[in-house]
Amino acid sequence: MGLPKYDMATAAKMIHAFVPISRFNKGEAGKIIEDVKNDGICLIVKNNAPECVLLSLDEYDRLIRLSENSIKIIQTKEEEAKRKAFIQRIRQNVPPPLPPTITDRKALMDSIGSIDVDEEAVYELRRISTL
Repeated sequence: MGLPKYDMATAAKMIHAFVPISRFNKGEAGKIIEDVKNDGICLIVKNNAPECVLLSLDEYDRLIRLSENSIKIIQTKEEEAKRKAFIQRIRQNVPPPLPPTITDRKALMDSIGSIDVDEEAVYELRRISTL
């Protein structure tokens, strides 16, 4: 499976999908909504950071249909009982984890050794999780 191919029209559509929030303040909401109806989606940007997504009703319905096909919610008591029985069979075949053999916290930390933390990666993960 290769990477999707993008042409100039797709690239232009992606760039057009980014809409600064200031356009709403300038009274362009009607125009933006028309663009969303035509293009299906736009990403509202505030201070050069994504804030929210606007979807057309058709795109929203399409995404809902896709999610319903990919996630099956257990609806009946029989299905719930089958799921619990399946989990019980798995648990019977999997031994429980062994308790730690080192009880002294300092000895345990000494056996693990020091851990290098990538501060930039931690910061980026925190930043992304707040989007």
